[in-house]
Amino acid sequence: MKKIILRGLAVLVALVAAVGSMTAQAPAQMPPLPADPALRTGVLDNGLTYYIRHNETPKGQADFYIAQKVGSILEEDHQRGLAHFLEHMCFNGTENFPDKNLINWLESVGVKFGQNLNAYTSIDETVYNISNVPVARQSVQDSCLLILHDWSCALTLDPKEIDAERGVIHEEWRQSNVGSMRALEGLLPLMYPDNRYGYRLPIGTMEVVDNFPPKALVDYYHKWYRPDQQGIIVVGDIDVDYIEGKIKEMFSHIKMPENAAERVYIPVEETPGTIYAIGKDKEIQTPSVDLFFKSDALFVPREYRNTQMYFPISFMTSMIEQMLNNRLAELTNKPETEFAHASVDIGDYFLSKTQGALSLSVYPKDTDVVPALTQAYRELLRAARSGFTVGEYERARAEFLSRVEKQYDQRNDRQNDSYSKEYVKLFVDNIPAPGIETEKAIYDQMAQFLPLEQLNQVLPTMITEDNRVLLALFPDSEAYPVASEEQFAQAIEAVEEETLEPYKDEMRE
Repeated sequence: MKKIILRGLAVLVALVAAVGSMTAQAPAQMPPLPADPALRTGVLDNGLTYYIRHNETPKGQADFYIAQKVGSILEEDHQRGLAHFLEHMCFNGTENFPDKNLINWLESVGVKFGQNLNAYTSIDETVYNISNVPVARQSVQDSCLLILHDWSCALTLDPKEIDAERGVIHEEWRQSNVGSMRALEGLLPLMYPDNRYGYRLPIGTMEVVDNFPPKALVDYYHKWYRPDQQGIIVVGDIDVDYIEGKIKEMFSHIKMPENAAERVYIPVEETPGTIYAIGKDKEIQTPSVDLFFKSDALFVPREYRNTQMYFPISFMTSMIEQMLNNRLAELTNKPETEFAHASVDIGDYFLSKTQGALSLSVYPKDTDVVPALTQAYRELLRAARSGFTVGEYERARAEFLSRVEKQYDQRNDRQNDSYSKEYVKLFVDNIPAPGIETEKAIYDQMAQFLPLEQLNQVLPTMITEDNRVLLALFPDSEAYPVASEEQFAQAIEAVEEETLEPYKDEMRE
């Protein structure tokens, strides 16, 4: 395995120097990651994927998940809210567990609704879990798999139950439609111009929730809840061979719909200059500003993630984030600093999973957010222009490897839930899960292999004049002045015109 890793890293040094060049190669040409030998995976003839792992922490328990690559992004305008509504209906009657029998039976074996029995709907996926299930009896394992089966293809979707659930959804919307969420909903179309991501919060619209005909939900269910978009995950104190056999027995009969709709991942377009999305609300307590730089640098497309491209890019991302955040944290402790908190994250661009971004988040000490953003942005530019120091890299690298070493040392004590969520990401987002042994080997080699000079070449490519989005949220109060687009633009331009001295690493003095 070490030879494979080293060979892959040799190829990657040239690639990561100009990350955008990765699309010049097909994913099949990239060195694949070795599989985790402790994880049993497979794909049924109908397209359903499964992941099974034996794990005895905690002893005598197991987790059962079904993940769907289906979220609110797939809704048409007249369907907004159906993905989330469908999640609710999975607890209101299935073929083998009519009415509330599903919840009642699980609670009879010690699985509590809302605690160990739950689900969530997001923009790009919907995930259901039955966790911490006592599995000493094989019949309990079978019944949990049967519930996953029913969620996948056998909901009753009784019109009376649908109508009864409308009020539940409406109340959930009322409770969530407050503060920053209320302001954000109005700003998303600015942040995602002419794009579905600007109009697809999972809660949907109450006009749709209150008025859609039950057949619309049934049609949505049969269109998108299908084997090629579903992953079954079972982790715990179980017999892997037995569980695999039962999955094949229970799920192989499910048919793919004819002429199935393509599951499209919505791209996020490039935008010129800076988009300013500024909002206020009486329930917002503290002003904040996020400055996003949409970028393909250090963003690994979905199809490349389960290759040896992923972990070196992950390492580079972690190093840049950590060194920037260390600088910002150091400033926070100085009395003259204008921000109470500032941090950098490199990952998905806000709600979307098809576009990467570097984001700078700032919370001011006082009421005025502009000076706080100015100071934080200055440090970001200082690093981009002058680079990081050898000492910063050594410390960040040592901290990172220490965390990996701790995970490796504790690998035999890892909880079921941790594995289950990791495999959800593997299925939904193609985030690799080769096992901590492989990850540690890759990171150990990468830490020795990647020079500081290469890291210092990457950050400047991410700080661009175009593809920028500034999101600012303010309390609707006379005590908090709402900064204008012009004020933000002038502050950013002023910092960019400054001559910045290189960072002085006082810990190396």
